[in-house]
Amino acid sequence: MEETRARPGWKQVPMPSAVAGLPRDGRGYPVGWATLWEPRDSPGRSSVIRSPEEGAVLWCYCVTGTGTPLLGQVCPRRQRTAMARRRCQLCGTAIDRDMKVLFIAGRSEGKAAQLVPEPPLHAACAAYAARVCPRLVVGDRAGALHVTEASSYELFEERVRPSGPDPEADMLREVFPLGSRSALRFGALENLLASPAGTWVPFAAWFAGLPPSGSSGSPF
Repeated sequence: MEETRARPGWKQVPMPSAVAGLPRDGRGYPVGWATLWEPRDSPGRSSVIRSPEEGAVLWCYCVTGTGTPLLGQVCPRRQRTAMARRRCQLCGTAIDRDMKVLFIAGRSEGKAAQLVPEPPLHAACAAYAARVCPRLVVGDRAGALHVTEASSYELFEERVRPSGPDPEADMLREVFPLGSRSALRFGALENLLASPAGTWVPFAAWFAGLPPSGSSGSPF
């Protein structure tokens, strides 16, 4: 959730039990499990390590609840864990195999994204976030978001390598099939990208179909 003005009445929205134990920001909003945190005492958050199976990997050392949450940014380590293990990016718990996962993504030139960097969500967690998160409201009003619910999704690797003297700004990015040997030669694994097997619909249409907050039909 970005650091934007709090939505009026958001505290009256029923909160999923798995979300209630999350750390809070200065406004009292729950900070999602996958959120990136800035350490209090050290400017360094990440480095490249090597894995026999994955080659070079961008490893993040941030700790949930320690330091300052960088709202709107996702820890690459937890991003990969959420994608690979079907963990909800908001509450951090597993999404059962017999449940659909929900993805929220931006769109380009009027078409919903096909490869999604944002990790999956429980339907209940997505419905809660849609009602309270200023970031989602801004995106919806701008017509920039789509939603899909899918039983399964395919994963791809997004890898990076320096292309100039500035390791922060001068980076090449390339996407590879999961487990590609070519990916190991390109650079460090940063994110896993999802290609959900579902139909994309505009965020506004999906949100309009949610049951009223607190009703008997609510997913909470």
